[in-house]
Amino acid sequence: MEVYDQAEAFSEKDGDLEFSHTKAILRQGDQFFYCISQRRLSFGSTVDFPPSDLHEIPQDIIWPKVDLKLTEAPRPLPLDCYIKQPRLIEYGDTEASLNPGAQLLHEATIWEIINKSPHPNIARFLGCIIKDGRLTGLCFVKYPMNLFEAAASSNSLDIQRCLQGIENGVRHLHGLGFIHNDLNPSNIMMDGDTPVIIDLDSCQQEGAKLGLKAGTIGWSACDTEFAERKNDIDALPKIQNYLETRKTHVNI
Repeated sequence: MEVYDQAEAFSEKDGDLEFSHTKAILRQGDQFFYCISQRRLSFGSTVDFPPSDLHEIPQDIIWPKVDLKLTEAPRPLPLDCYIKQPRLIEYGDTEASLNPGAQLLHEATIWEIINKSPHPNIARFLGCIIKDGRLTGLCFVKYPMNLFEAAASSNSLDIQRCLQGIENGVRHLHGLGFIHNDLNPSNIMMDGDTPVIIDLDSCQQEGAKLGLKAGTIGWSACDTEFAERKNDIDALPKIQNYLETRKTHVNI
């Protein structure tokens, strides 16, 4: 079996961090499994585990069947593009992670609507990757860095222009009837000096009950159960505070 993805866990012992175990996603042909290993593994390596250690992740959970019309990405794919696929290494960690394919399909349907009304401060969606009637990925224009990285790499970031661009993107989303619900610097890319909102897997129609995946601790409100404009508007001053604090530290 091939190591498709892996993440190492550490535990503290006598004040030091020691390797504890590896959570691995394994692939054999079109089948995927996860397991916990007491040894370190490397991406792409070939390994053998007892069947009792393997837990299969059903294909329907990873790659959902498509029974509605979705825009397909260009073939061949553009050389410089970003493909979003289910993050299988998180499978089983939370309730939301147990059905990554459903989240991908949910996001695809939202991008279909947004793509009919594009905006310079919202990511450019190129279409869905569909194989054998299953959704296997979402294709986007690739942007060089997110707002965390941009703030860390330069003190010349125009904070007010950046915030205005983010707000413009948010207002456009709201005008289409959607709430992002997870605005934070990791979900904002930079296209030169232009901020671009990405990652709509927490996005819901305004007024809808929030899904299993909604918000990031420290950036999103924890006291709401519904998709409200306030969820996004309240994130803006937090982003502003982060950028201003970061710029102050860089200039010291």
